[in-house]
Amino acid sequence: MQHAYLIIAHNDFSILEKSILLLDDVHNDFYIHIDKKVKNFDFNYFKNLVKKSNVYFVKRINVCWGSFSQIACEYLLLKAAYKKHYDYYHLISGADMPIASNDIIYNFFKTNNGKEFVAFDNHDKINDDVLARIKYYHFFVPFAKSKNRLLRNVFNFFHYYFIRIENILNINRTKNCLFKFRKGANWVSITDRFASYVIKQEKIIKKYFKYSYCADELFIQTILYNSDFYKNVYSNNNDDYLGIKRCIDWSRGNPYTFKMEDFDYLVTSNCFWARKFSTKIDDKIIDEIYNYVKEKNDGKS
Repeated sequence: MQHAYLIIAHNDFSILEKSILLLDDVHNDFYIHIDKKVKNFDFNYFKNLVKKSNVYFVKRINVCWGSFSQIACEYLLLKAAYKKHYDYYHLISGADMPIASNDIIYNFFKTNNGKEFVAFDNHDKINDDVLARIKYYHFFVPFAKSKNRLLRNVFNFFHYYFIRIENILNINRTKNCLFKFRKGANWVSITDRFASYVIKQEKIIKKYFKYSYCADELFIQTILYNSDFYKNVYSNNNDDYLGIKRCIDWSRGNPYTFKMEDFDYLVTSNCFWARKFSTKIDDKIIDEIYNYVKEKNDGKS
């Protein structure tokens, strides 16, 4: 089996470096998007990190939190990797790290080949607040996380009143839509067959999601839920985050950034990747995870 890691990165590149080194394996290749806002990124250095894998960089775009650019970035990565038809495509961020060995990851997906690892917050429905992300036009989202305080204030002002106007005018972009919308984590592991299906849905995804808000948490779930692939969703004790083999803690943060005191929790979590880490918050846990997984890969423990 061959695996493609689709990585979205925009800062803290020492974490990206460690993840690539740990995941460097004959069964793995990397497709990486570096945000267009990043200056002086050393592409050659990262290409030469690996000994067993291949590293490919996709066309760079300006990715803004909450905007359609996040979905566009995922499509860039998926379409680039799909040309080589991998068995699985794993979407992770540059702030994620593997917390299990390559052998454990490989054997698990070999055993569960054909399953789709996509999390759903609720398999049955989404609430009105979530539906509003795609029901209305969100034109000012690129300014939501701007470093410029004035732009952020402008976003908040215009966004609030524009949505109110749309509500008065009964704007509903989903009114004539034939499929049901669903939500979950945007970090997924999907098969080649489903990847092909997702790529074929790009036109309709643009139609309903282009001026959306945080819809990167909806588009994969919506495509999957409304397809025959939904029956292949892997589930583990109804815990969808465990079911996608990712350790993500929303109870302590948005999401929580792991620290050194979380080491035992992470390595006993039965997950393969953890999100998220930051050198500014705690660089010791990053080194500890790196050394732990490296030993596992080397067969020393």
